[in-house]
Amino acid sequence: MRVSKSMMAVTIAACAGSVMAQPVIDGLYDAGTEDAFYSDVIWVNNNATAFGDNSPGLFQGGVFGDPENVGTGIEICIPLASLGLTGTETIRIAGWVNSGDRTFKSNQIVGDLVVDTNNLGGAQDLNAAPFDTTTQHISVDLGAIASGTPAVDGTLDAGPAYTNAFLQGNYTGFGDETDGTEDGSGPNGGGSEIDGIYMAKDATNLYIFVAGNLENNGNALDLYIDTGVGGDAVLGAGSGDGGFIIDGQSGLVFDAGFDADYLFSVDAWNDDADDGTTPNVPRAYFGGMSSTIDDLGSLAGYGAANAGALVGGVSMGIDNSNIAGVLGSQASPTPVSPDTNWAYGSELNNCRVYIDTVNNRLYLFIGGNMQNNWNKLNFFFDVQPGGQNVLLDNNVDISFNNLNGMAGITFDAGFEPDYWMNTNNGVSGDDLLNFTDAATLRTNGANIDPFFGVITDYGSYFGGEVVATPVMDFSGPQVDIQDGTFGSLFAQYAPRLLETDPFNPMPGLIQLAIDNSNVAGVTDVAADPAAAAAVNSGIEICIDLDELGWDGVQDILMAGWISNDSFSFLSNQILGGIPDGSDNVGPRDADSDGINDLDFNAIAGDQFINLSAPIVICEADLNGDGTLDFFDISFFLANSVDFNGDTVFDFFDISAFLSEYGAGCP
Repeated sequence: MRVSKSMMAVTIAACAGSVMAQPVIDGLYDAGTEDAFYSDVIWVNNNATAFGDNSPGLFQGGVFGDPENVGTGIEICIPLASLGLTGTETIRIAGWVNSGDRTFKSNQIVGDLVVDTNNLGGAQDLNAAPFDTTTQHISVDLGAIASGTPAVDGTLDAGPAYTNAFLQGNYTGFGDETDGTEDGSGPNGGGSEIDGIYMAKDATNLYIFVAGNLENNGNALDLYIDTGVGGDAVLGAGSGDGGFIIDGQSGLVFDAGFDADYLFSVDAWNDDADDGTTPNVPRAYFGGMSSTIDDLGSLAGYGAANAGALVGGVSMGIDNSNIAGVLGSQASPTPVSPDTNWAYGSELNNCRVYIDTVNNRLYLFIGGNMQNNWNKLNFFFDVQPGGQNVLLDNNVDISFNNLNGMAGITFDAGFEPDYWMNTNNGVSGDDLLNFTDAATLRTNGANIDPFFGVITDYGSYFGGEVVATPVMDFSGPQVDIQDGTFGSLFAQYAPRLLETDPFNPMPGLIQLAIDNSNVAGVTDVAADPAAAAAVNSGIEICIDLDELGWDGVQDILMAGWISNDSFSFLSNQILGGIPDGSDNVGPRDADSDGINDLDFNAIAGDQFINLSAPIVICEADLNGDGTLDFFDISFFLANSVDFNGDTVFDFFDISAFLSEYGAGCP
């Protein structure tokens, strides 16, 4: 039995006013500019989402390798006295992997560069954008680090010999060692990275272990040490054999509060350049910024057997056999939530509607999120007599024929959809994409030309890169023209009206936008009705009423749900609602016999919404008993309800609640 007709007084626009005054299709409900159009909330979800909650601060994809597991690299021993230290001070260390002439810095920096930062090149001001939000040095309390005398051989000693002071969080742009040889000279090897820094001391010396690799092509590791006794905040001109190291980055401005007092630098050079028979070997420089940077000499080669003493009590060992650590390519992380285009879960929170008869448009706002994993949000509209209470298997081929794949699903009695849409978003390669599909649902299936016996209905779609196509507006250009050979017709225009005149397609009959910035609303453990009602970002639709097929008389009904990417498994995020606390509806084919047996009549309540005569939700009725009274106030205070949906409980929530409470229930 059909839902009775109504006057649609709540939602149908009055004829007065400018035809230009319409909501903006952007996935946002702006109470300040769109309240005059949209109804109050007409449906609120009563179920926590079992398809993931998009909460603040979520992040994925930043997998840089395993820098914490690297146990070989560059090991240095420097006398404490050479640094003017006793071993109880707090020092700071800045540094990076550099080119041999020191003019081009890599992205292997001691500090917290933004994820996937490329090589840096010449001198920068580390206080200016984009470095102003990061810290490009570490602080080390020498009194708190491990005490011991590790063997200086390029291998991280086990046990408590070292204290970790830094782990890398960025890929290396200076090559990734893959051969595992001590000198890094294998045919497929070669690379430089700083995976971590470890510190130790004994009564005489400071030990610095830099986990990673230093390619033996002349690449350098430059470490600047601030001992807290003055120093240079800006690199100027160097002097001594290693003066070129400072000159190569002249003008670099360290982080505020960092004043370099000493420089220790390691690179590789050919110590027998006359005949070219001796491979590049490790070499070190050390000195104070106010004096000279001296050449400490070189080792015979790489690995523990070649580790040893240099000039001035300094010793060093380098082992380049690490093949773990950070990756040699960008990690391509996902955005940190909240983000307009990205969500880590799928949920439905509320619904608002505006039926604009003056401009012949239906507007819908659904507060929520669509995870970027190709989950599908299906909409079914019942707008005229007839339709498919049980979905047929002879509809148009769209969504890789998954519309017909849903054949056999039975809707509640009284709901017979005449139109279908689904929207989704996901990632393909490096591109973030969104798509919307649409199809006419006729009582007997897709239209077939009776004379030629060919299909004349269209499966329609629109979408592409989110940045380039923030609004999916079905504006073409594709439209197949049936010439008797097409078994299926596809188009990038809205399908119903296109079928009547495919030679003159009308763009913009459907518009849909997704804003995924919501981090409030239902969670994965609870459904707070006030929080769900307050969500003002999600999925927004505008569709021409003739395209929808509305007869101008019948109530406009809508059903829908979020499913997995193959349409085969339904979440508990169902428009109209399912019993409180329900888990996912589950597979549409529960017994796996190849026939869909999902029947919404078996689920308590109506799984559809009447858009023409909605029941307006009383948002201040927090305990849901239909009455505004002391118990709602008590619930509000006891649960610190985030009434305005900004994820913070504060004065503004109190003000919003009191305003809604004072207005009373509709």
